[in-house]
Amino acid sequence: MSALLLILLSAVLVNVMALTRMPAWRPFEAITGTYKGAQALAVASLIAVPTVAAITWSLSTALLEPNGLGYLRTLVFVAITLTVVPLVEWLLRRDGRLRPQRPGFTLLLSTNAAVLGVALMVDSRMQNIIDAVGFSIVAAAALGFLLLAFAAMHERLQHADVPGVFRDAPLALVSAGIMALAFMGFTGLIQE
Repeated sequence: MSALLLILLSAVLVNVMALTRMPAWRPFEAITGTYKGAQALAVASLIAVPTVAAITWSLSTALLEPNGLGYLRTLVFVAITLTVVPLVEWLLRRDGRLRPQRPGFTLLLSTNAAVLGVALMVDSRMQNIIDAVGFSIVAAAALGFLLLAFAAMHERLQHADVPGVFRDAPLALVSAGIMALAFMGFTGLIQE
């Protein structure tokens, strides 16, 4: 029982640290605002998620499933994610408008659960490549919308008149909970 409580306390402390240190995570060099950083990260996700989903779906359909290697799916998908993310960084550097920081950007985008999660969902649910790419583009756009919503809320709460006890982590946790409840209202809107 004490081990379970220790794990719970550790998870709470890690999450509180992540929420209170969010403005310090600047994955791009020339961008100073939280909202601008979220916009750039949304663009990077819009490039990375469909690319990873298309490659993983094609590889799974053409190589893994026909040869009975489905148990390697997660390992192969992670390897593809870790290969595509530096290519996205290279593309953004080549474009010149967005300059990703090292190693922050690569770590942030490659550990993003949306990249791997969408690839796994596409592999298990989609029947053809067009559906897979379409679903991944919509999922990346939804992720970008959420990033922008949280960044806008964060910037607005920085200028709000909030009691000192309620600033930073408590306010971030309550706000994230309220937004999660709001987005939960969309559950079941479209039946499969």
